[in-house]
Amino acid sequence: MARKEAGFSLVELLITAVLLSLLAGLVLPRSQNWLARQRRDGAVQSLFHGLEVSRAGAVAKGKACAMALTASGWAEPLTSSASTCSGINDLTATAPGLRITTTMTRDLEIGPTGLLSGAGGTVVVGHRDLTMERCFVIALPLGTVRTGVYDNDKRKCIKHEKDK
Repeated sequence: MARKEAGFSLVELLITAVLLSLLAGLVLPRSQNWLARQRRDGAVQSLFHGLEVSRAGAVAKGKACAMALTASGWAEPLTSSASTCSGINDLTATAPGLRITTTMTRDLEIGPTGLLSGAGGTVVVGHRDLTMERCFVIALPLGTVRTGVYDNDKRKCIKHEKDK
């Protein structure tokens, strides 16, 4: 009496390997775009958080402070004589492919009441693997922040609901 061997044949294993390779080829690019979007959007949220922590710190201490926005995120003031704000360590742009640009030409100064002076402007956060860039505008003196999507043709931050 012949015994049937347990296990898979070589043909079955090759077909399974080919199918898994095809599925991985479909899923991997989407997960890379997802990761790039998460890095970009996380950087925007970190910049907001750094601004809000700095404002709260200035109000709590009753003392003005300043910070600069660089390609690596919030940093020590470059030109202001005010003390360094407490929220500057809340973002460093160390994620691969992350890009931060700004129209702010001077340090952002936060008064003891939380009002802003110095430089307002547009901050654009992008990623090398994505075409859409997120942005926010800091309006002086109240520090109102408006978010959106950066329109390169118009060179402005526009409100946009859909992510690409």
